[in-house]
Amino acid sequence: MTAFARQLYLAGPAWLQDVLLSAYGLRLRYLRSGPIRSRTLAGLRRSQWLGGEELRQLQLTRLTDVVAHARETVPLYRERDLPAIAFTDLSELQQIPILRKDELRAPRATLVSERYEARRLLAIHTGGTTGKPLTIHCDRATLQRNYAFFARFREWAGIPCGARVATFAGRTIVPPGQSRPPFWRRNMTANTLLFSSYHIAAATLPAYVNALARWQPALIDSYPSSLAPVARYILERGIETIRPRAVITSSETLMPEIRRDIELAFRCRVFDHYGAAEMAALVTQCEAGSYHVNPEFGVVELLRDGKPVETPGELGEIVATGFINPVMPLIRYATGDLAAWGGGASHCPCGRAFPTLERIEGRMDDVLVTPEGRLIGRLDPIFKAVGSLYETRIVQDGPDHVRVEVVVAGAFPETERQTLLHELSDRMGPSMRIDLIEVPRIPRTAAGKFQAVSRIRLS
Repeated sequence: MTAFARQLYLAGPAWLQDVLLSAYGLRLRYLRSGPIRSRTLAGLRRSQWLGGEELRQLQLTRLTDVVAHARETVPLYRERDLPAIAFTDLSELQQIPILRKDELRAPRATLVSERYEARRLLAIHTGGTTGKPLTIHCDRATLQRNYAFFARFREWAGIPCGARVATFAGRTIVPPGQSRPPFWRRNMTANTLLFSSYHIAAATLPAYVNALARWQPALIDSYPSSLAPVARYILERGIETIRPRAVITSSETLMPEIRRDIELAFRCRVFDHYGAAEMAALVTQCEAGSYHVNPEFGVVELLRDGKPVETPGELGEIVATGFINPVMPLIRYATGDLAAWGGGASHCPCGRAFPTLERIEGRMDDVLVTPEGRLIGRLDPIFKAVGSLYETRIVQDGPDHVRVEVVVAGAFPETERQTLLHELSDRMGPSMRIDLIEVPRIPRTAAGKFQAVSRIRLS
């Protein structure tokens, strides 16, 4: 949406905004739905039950095709002189250099396959957590393949096509200065009620909950940080009138306590997933709770210091090679996100032979680094015992200094303050200086996300 179109939208009454969103929804449905999506989804319903060796051969075949296509038609890869190889083992990917995020900011002609006409391409813009925008080029066929995977994921969650949905995400659908409800808009084309993530506050929570109760969605699709205060409000007041079949979360690391609160509040299971606008990797949570790498979507490697991470539980950077976007194929793309392998697909009761991840930690920029070079992640457990805290954020603003911003609900006893500082020091070591600061609120990113841990890059 252009700046002018956005101004026109925000200046209109709520009913007109509903109409405009629904019209935009028609365009999205045209782009994302069609015969390619239907055929892809039918194939995915079959391939999810293939055995491990069959999936490995499927990946090797697609990997061979993607690399050959990129070598022959994409200037960037032609310059790199990719090896002409018929892959027999995924480890052979290591012959290809890593593709860094900064390289995606090269001119379109360098990155896009010469087989596609520029005028027929679609551009997907993503700001990312670094604040530096990326543009991903694709076509309608790519979008249909991508949304076939999401349709299968929704089937894992028990959500049929056309079901009523409520979403909480980073879209600016309500004027920023609006102080009274409705803080939501309706996309009638998609049977979806879109809630603003930017207007959630103690004073507005009753309106949000009442709107959810009236809408009665089968699915709630949300950033974890947007739905967490809604869930806490419901639990504190014992509200039992909102019963979706499932909640799907994405775009942020889902903390255990937030998952617990959401599942208790809505009496349903949370299905988390990891993906990105780059369309290079997709990880979805199954009915049994395992995080499965979707092997038909691409190959995922976990690397630490450039070497493969093979030990379950050990963190590594997600490096992805995507299969679904021949317009702008990404081969060994370093995402900047961290994850750890699980114990193996054979351990999942769901019966799928997909690789598993034990956990997804979030971005490397969101992991603290001590002066000794240790990576510190998942500090959230230490805040659980401090009942007076509403929200917290840890910011590393120097090699040996972090500030811990806390939003306090009521009193913040000195004993709790000292306990928190002690627990943080125990985990980060004596060389890290820690300041605890009370703040009225913790701002969200431009995309409406909550960043619990961040590391400011120093020059």
